[in-house]
Amino acid sequence: MMHSLLLIHHLVVFLIISIVNTIISIKLPISFFHYDNWFFRGWGWEKNGQIYQDYIGVKKWKNRLPELSDFLSFLFTKRQMKQSGSEYLYRFVLETCRAELVHWSIIICSFIYAQRHYANVSIVIIVIAVALNLPYIIIQRYNRPRILRLLVNKKTTIKQVTINDLTTIHKDV
Repeated sequence: MMHSLLLIHHLVVFLIISIVNTIISIKLPISFFHYDNWFFRGWGWEKNGQIYQDYIGVKKWKNRLPELSDFLSFLFTKRQMKQSGSEYLYRFVLETCRAELVHWSIIICSFIYAQRHYANVSIVIIVIAVALNLPYIIIQRYNRPRILRLLVNKKTTIKQVTINDLTTIHKDV
């Protein structure tokens, strides 16, 4: 009984960590994110995201996972592309950066929280954080290069698209 309560406690803390990180991410202005930042830039071994399809078949499962915008309609949806204009595609790229950052933040905060507990509790917390967030990180790292290729194919330079030209989809929460 005590172990069950302890597990429930840690799951509630994990949920709070996830919610707080998500709220912070939503509050950050879109200008905070840039696809060419070292953190969001593709790594050579990722082969422009193709490695995620080749080794784990991301296209087969990425649309089966829930997305926060399914529940909060004011958020930018990344489930499917709604438009093909350059401004929209650029915003989509920036939103993949936002999503990746929030999922990494949840993992890191969960790891920090787990350091305060016994090894078996820490392992459970970290496994849950990674299992629930890594798939979303993979999706962002798979989609971002594909969307950037669309922009290049449209013969649009990213520098022509400014953040001020974008329609604000995220309203204040």
